[in-house]
Amino acid sequence: MKIGDFAKKYGLNITTVRYYVERALLTPERKNNQYVFTPSCMEDMEKILKYKSFRFSLEEIELLFFLEKTTKFRDETVLGIFSRLLKQKQVELENEEQKIHDTIEELKAEIRSFSQINYEMDHSANGIPFTFLPYLVCPDCGRPLKLESASISDNKICDGEFLCECGYKNELKDGVILCDGYAEETPFKAFENIDLVSAVTEELGNEFRTLIDKVYMWMYHQMSDHVDMEGSINIMGGPFSGNYFSRYCQKFSRDAIFIITDPSLKRIRKLQEYMKEFDCQTVYLAGSLDRLPLRENCIDVYLDDFSSNNCIFTYNKSQYDKITPLIRKNGCAVGLFADYRKCPKSLRTFREDQPNFIPEKMTFAHVKADLLEGGMEVDAQKRIGSTTGKEKQFQRQIGNETIAMMGYRAIK
Repeated sequence: MKIGDFAKKYGLNITTVRYYVERALLTPERKNNQYVFTPSCMEDMEKILKYKSFRFSLEEIELLFFLEKTTKFRDETVLGIFSRLLKQKQVELENEEQKIHDTIEELKAEIRSFSQINYEMDHSANGIPFTFLPYLVCPDCGRPLKLESASISDNKICDGEFLCECGYKNELKDGVILCDGYAEETPFKAFENIDLVSAVTEELGNEFRTLIDKVYMWMYHQMSDHVDMEGSINIMGGPFSGNYFSRYCQKFSRDAIFIITDPSLKRIRKLQEYMKEFDCQTVYLAGSLDRLPLRENCIDVYLDDFSSNNCIFTYNKSQYDKITPLIRKNGCAVGLFADYRKCPKSLRTFREDQPNFIPEKMTFAHVKADLLEGGMEVDAQKRIGSTTGKEKQFQRQIGNETIAMMGYRAIK
């Protein structure tokens, strides 16, 4: 559906619809430089209208969308946050005049429906697809790994051991390949709660979250312009990633394989729970990037969802010296980068979390240099926007320093 027909369907003007797209509340496809509004856009528009009828502000609707779309209510913390937000709005409406009485009653019914949601763990099997086995090789000698003592369920390999003739081995446990350097806790300490949505929703400001959504949409369009989204492709993300996978994975082909890496097993397990909702083909690797058991030139797309920023915070360098050898020729890296050049005082406070952090390393120039050294060149780069400094954006922020958010694409 074109933008004019979409606007007419909901009694809106085109400017309003474009504004919702700009705020990343609507995420249409793009064909021939025109937006195409899909059934999912209609569902989102109906939710926007519903929440507006509840007197939520646009900023509040953005938060509700972020919570729902990122977790599909599969997180107890998120359910609590969502319910609390609804109840706070109920109190506000009850203080208004009788003219909004009907809206208050409708909101009460909505709150009751959420109070009946029971968070239950999904006990279906975790595992890696058989089609990914040829991409698993020994990080020491490059030979294909041999799978032994395999446990199979739902056409996925759930448990087993990967062995090499040279003596290398690792374990596949409950769908996660345990690689060298994995740990229960993450080495990235910039948030008190690093469990995905909880960190982003409670420890980052509204402006920053909005910018993230805008960059995510830009990343998706840059990716869809370069690769066949309907094809069988390998898409890699991590480490220290945000929420791009759980937000956009359903827009990819069912044949796509998502490879998610992180040094923290705890974080990987959390990602497993989120991703189960979408029934995607997913491979999880817990461990250091130094010795991942992946064949060179096996990745079509690498998604940098805060990985560069967070690797620099943790290791004073980006991840690309380890990632670029894995990317195929003509493959791409698409990502976001938080530009902290206008908040030097805040950057220095990150040493309280990461004592070895060198603030001068936090520039996109360092990321571009690492990409270039790995045979990749940035062919698209866009400054999406900047925070205003009117609200606190992150835990270590000093004063009203502002952060710019940019997106980029690099081709090998």
